[in-house]
Amino acid sequence: REWVCHNTMKDKPHNNTTTPSFVRHKIKTITVQKSSSADNMIAPRYKNVGMVLMMAMSSTFVVTATKSAFITSPALSISGRHETSHSPSFRSRSFLAYTNGTHGLPKDIKRRSSPPVSLKRSNVSNQHLPPSSLPNGGHISLVGAGPGDPDLLTIAAYKILSDPDALVVSDRLVSAEILELIQGECKVARKMPGCAELAQEEIYKWCKEGLDAGKHVVRLKIGDPFVFGRGGEEVLKFREHGVEPKVIPGVSAAFSAPLLGSIPVTHRGVSNQVVMCTGYGRDGTSPDLIQYHKEQTIVFLMAVGRLRQLCERLIRLAGYPSTTAVAIIESAGCPNQRTVVGNMETIADLAEEYEVKPPSTIIIGEVVNVLLKEDDSAIKQILDTAQTA
Repeated sequence: REWVCHNTMKDKPHNNTTTPSFVRHKIKTITVQKSSSADNMIAPRYKNVGMVLMMAMSSTFVVTATKSAFITSPALSISGRHETSHSPSFRSRSFLAYTNGTHGLPKDIKRRSSPPVSLKRSNVSNQHLPPSSLPNGGHISLVGAGPGDPDLLTIAAYKILSDPDALVVSDRLVSAEILELIQGECKVARKMPGCAELAQEEIYKWCKEGLDAGKHVVRLKIGDPFVFGRGGEEVLKFREHGVEPKVIPGVSAAFSAPLLGSIPVTHRGVSNQVVMCTGYGRDGTSPDLIQYHKEQTIVFLMAVGRLRQLCERLIRLAGYPSTTAVAIIESAGCPNQRTVVGNMETIADLAEEYEVKPPSTIIIGEVVNVLLKEDDSAIKQILDTAQTA
């Protein structure tokens, strides 16, 4: 390296036709002391310039930082925090030079740029919302836990549940497999039928205590918080406490539970529309019924407790044939998942016989039999047993 640098600088120090422009600029900024020992001083003095020249003459080279030979983006850190120079996985000084001599992304891959900021991006204003955290640092996240399988958690939800400093306030229907992932303190509300409102007030009390203590409060709800989960009501309540919660969507059981039970909610020639309903309205009332349509699927959440009444009303008031297929998926995605299949006349008896319990998702429509045709004999045996009982 020193020999190449010495001869290059000594013999052709200002040859504009052979020396790259960025090297010529480097040469012009350095003054060489003329002395009898100049030959001995040139190589050390121009060592760095020689390395640059060598790289410029080479068509293939790779440069890495001394601490790392690869790049790890802080945005991909499983901890969810930005890496700092004190972290052993700090990579901000690392970089790659591709074999064609370019740095960063390959030429055929373009970095996505943020769209220009527009003053009229939306007609919804967030100016009057409370801050995302209190002066003491207290903040809250409203997290969807999905149907029950930990593998169906979002990455964002998993990161939050792994926070050892978080206070998790969970519904009782969140699966034990997901609760085992919680690293911090956990309180489970025992929201049982008949005392739901009292349990909800207890939930608000725990969340308020956590916020007042400056903690990260995680309100954990089964499925998706905004799909029959009272998520909107809780957001309004938290705003009264002076904080705007961060909402983490979850995989709703309305779509995932039928899939896990081998029931597509839509199927060409069988069902071209899906309706989601709840079995319980506000203050325990029954919601309005959806009138029968042959190519329609209805998914009921939180309705297994009044399944018999629901089926009777659908037949009598909504025009559903008594032979309409019905399925129940209990504990979707969990090791104890069960699927019970019947029709509008038999499903309530089957649910009692097999002691079906929440969380359960009810699917009504001909899609129930699309992928379960191979089990026709087993289904027939169940129906015959229920009808002769």
